[in-house]
Amino acid sequence: MDNSFDNFKNTVTNIFVDCEDFVCRECVKDGGRFALMFIKGITSRDFISERLLRPLQHTDIDNFNGDFGSLIESPNLSTPKDAQSAAQSVAIGEVLLIVESRNGFFVTLANAQQTHGRSIDEPDSDVTVRGPKAGFVEDAETNMALIRKYIRTPDLKFVRFAVGDVSQTKVIVSYVSGRAKTQLVEDIKQKIANTAATAITDSFNISMLLDGSKSRFLPTCGSTEKVDKLASKLMSGRVAIIVDGSPFVLTVPFVFAESLQSADDYIHTPYYATFIRALRLVAFVSAIFAPAILCALVSFDYAQMPPSLYGIITESRKDIPLSFFWEVVAVLLLFEILREVGVRMPRSVGDAVGIVGSIILGNTAVEAGIVSSVGVITVAFSAVCAFITPAYMYVIVIARIVSLLLAEIFGIYGLGLAASVLILMLCAKDSFGTPYLFPLAPFNKKGMQDFILAMPKKTLGRRELDE
Repeated sequence: MDNSFDNFKNTVTNIFVDCEDFVCRECVKDGGRFALMFIKGITSRDFISERLLRPLQHTDIDNFNGDFGSLIESPNLSTPKDAQSAAQSVAIGEVLLIVESRNGFFVTLANAQQTHGRSIDEPDSDVTVRGPKAGFVEDAETNMALIRKYIRTPDLKFVRFAVGDVSQTKVIVSYVSGRAKTQLVEDIKQKIANTAATAITDSFNISMLLDGSKSRFLPTCGSTEKVDKLASKLMSGRVAIIVDGSPFVLTVPFVFAESLQSADDYIHTPYYATFIRALRLVAFVSAIFAPAILCALVSFDYAQMPPSLYGIITESRKDIPLSFFWEVVAVLLLFEILREVGVRMPRSVGDAVGIVGSIILGNTAVEAGIVSSVGVITVAFSAVCAFITPAYMYVIVIARIVSLLLAEIFGIYGLGLAASVLILMLCAKDSFGTPYLFPLAPFNKKGMQDFILAMPKKTLGRRELDE
């Protein structure tokens, strides 16, 4: 480290050239001098004035010997390696203090970070009827504190990384020692430490970087905004990844069974929870294959349908100029457009446009004879079923179109081909060494108690993935 007060100060100041929010305050006192450097907006002015400036003003700087712990009131003090590392620390909210006295030249960093964010509230993406309502926020420190309220043990670990050559985003790896597999934890730490990225703006960026497989069709990382849900996953042996600036916390490994589970399942009776999980599985299959099944039956195997049902379909389509396949494709595209409008527009406008668009365009298209009511009902049923498993919402969109195309070309055989490809993809996929269809394949008797069946007394608090 450069031992010159002026050289060190000038080096840091030059790094922050053209930074309007950078402050460098220099003061000469009692034959010595000191300089404070910090970024406005992300540091606490009260902390700087009360804990740093006030003690410095009442201290004999000329005889200072480098004991910052007795000089300033701060629980977090560190010494930078050089001016470059000191500037990097200033950029994330620390205060750089440089002191020159007759005893030498001394430098320290004091943590004065000040966070600005929304209050803890119920998340919109992960709603439960009963149970805790607290959700994560964008500040990583607050999120760690929220997890501590549920898992009050020193076995809960938080390991910090700085990811992104430019953004230097704070990424926290959290796990419960003794429950998460050691190899899994080390693998995730190594991957994050070796991540090559310029900037990280959301936890999904980390998800993409961690997934080293060429095919990312199926999600490898789970995500949640609910604190109690993450706490239960940590206790089951999973690893959490907290990204500063994102309220969505990643969980790994992620398996297909998690998409069928909900926090409400563990507060209902086992019979009702099992019924709901079976219903979710049926909805997942229906979301993908419902339009394809009807297309295959109408185009190739109409003899397999009940005559009354086929008569209803034929009557509704007698004046439709499009084939059933193109009719369903048109309605699917219309639905996706309306869904994107609802998502991208401001909430008050998007909800109104979605409702008005679906009613007016849907009814008008049926009345004009462009599409049939059967096609609209089929697509609507398939679309609603997709919302039951939000982790696969966008996967289902692609899988639905592919299965529909295969059904149009090969009929029932195309449906079999699409189902076989999907099953093979699920069987071949793994998430950080854990089979994607665990506990179904490979079969695990204890794991099946929390797959379709719901047995809270036997499953709550246990380690899931290594039994």
